[in-house]
Amino acid sequence: MKKIISSILLLGTIMTGCSSDGGDSTAFTSSIDIDGEQFIPSEITAYPDNQSFENATVFVLGSNSSSPQNQHIMVVKVIYPLSQEDASGTYLINGIQGTGNYTRFTDSYLLYNGSVTVEDLGNNRYTLTFNSVKGNQGNGSTEVITVSGTISGKFQESN
Repeated sequence: MKKIISSILLLGTIMTGCSSDGGDSTAFTSSIDIDGEQFIPSEITAYPDNQSFENATVFVLGSNSSSPQNQHIMVVKVIYPLSQEDASGTYLINGIQGTGNYTRFTDSYLLYNGSVTVEDLGNNRYTLTFNSVKGNQGNGSTEVITVSGTISGKFQESN
């Protein structure tokens, strides 16, 4: 009888340890496109950046690579009222509702136009949809990038 109970407890421990709600940073899907190139981050993080007068959530999408030429990072911050229950909504990337930047190797782009739709699914699970978000290097550069597509899944927690 002890062997049966021990086996059941061991099986329960194994099943709990293999739960899909764990911190698996690859538990997401991405169809983000930046100027015709697919951007699939290897790490995604979301954390609150709340103030006394507004709430905000910061999303960090990064691709780690041993080669600097293949490193990409996108940071997007959405800002919403204290009265809003979660981050769900569509945010204009205009510096008031949302801000962001995208960096690849030595090029950095300030995101300045378009919108991001956030669906807060709870438990640090989100779906982000980039709706023709534009980015520019500034300093007189005429190069403009366009970010579109969706990323959905479990984001790591930070801060």
